[in-house]
Amino acid sequence: MPEVPSHLRAVLVRLGVLAAGLAGIVGVAVLNRFAHLGLAPTLLLEYVAVTCVIWGLNGFLFRTVPLSGLSLLVFSAAAFGVLFLVAYFVGAIVAPLLFDAAGQFIGLVHLTDFLFYAFALMTIAGAAGCAFSRNIIYSAWALLFAFLGVAGLYVFLGADFPAVAQVLIYVGGILVLILFAIMLTKQIGGDPSLTNAHLGLPIGAALAAATVGTLAYMAVMTPWKEAPSRSYEPVSAALGTAFLTDFLLPFEVASVVLLAALVGAVIIARKEIKEQSDAVLE
Repeated sequence: MPEVPSHLRAVLVRLGVLAAGLAGIVGVAVLNRFAHLGLAPTLLLEYVAVTCVIWGLNGFLFRTVPLSGLSLLVFSAAAFGVLFLVAYFVGAIVAPLLFDAAGQFIGLVHLTDFLFYAFALMTIAGAAGCAFSRNIIYSAWALLFAFLGVAGLYVFLGADFPAVAQVLIYVGGILVLILFAIMLTKQIGGDPSLTNAHLGLPIGAALAAATVGTLAYMAVMTPWKEAPSRSYEPVSAALGTAFLTDFLLPFEVASVVLLAALVGAVIIARKEIKEQSDAVLE
């Protein structure tokens, strides 16, 4: 069996003592918490564990100042005193203040408000990812989170039918159609990073700044009226009645426009396929 080199043996010994010291620090703290060792035994055992950690680190971090004997004990005592003061400051002063501030903040924030801001943040982040990503595939996935966030906002507004339609039509239909179009298009599938290049970035940034500024000004300066919260009422029946009575003509016109768009897409696709087949035959 080959003999272990002396320098490797020294490194392994240092690592073993370092691991033992770290385990000792945690173990003594746990024992003091549940077994109540007392102040003097706890401090002594923690000092021994810190000394082991410092001796183990001395072989890797403090090579210019080798510690051994009395210098190791003095340096360990100084480090132990600093760590003890830091732990006491954090445990006795900082932690209670943080817990008290967190409790007051949690008391002020309701779960519904937190969920509303979470959906709003998801909508904004998804829209930003869709607009600013240079990869069209990543833009399509970011659009998914924007659609889901809008559906959540519809739920908070008490609009159950638009929320479900948002998920079924936009997420389950339009987004899936976009992803299939990306995967089935040869020009996009070759190099998707070049298909969503930023054009007119300065003009777009100026328009975005103006839009955000206008919306922020309206949100802050508008005297919003707080209406009493009403009980949840489904809106699907009212929407169906409105589509078949007061808004029947716009509904039918929109249906004709969508049908014309579908017919036009089929004609354009058949024309391109015919041109490609004729080129292949020639």
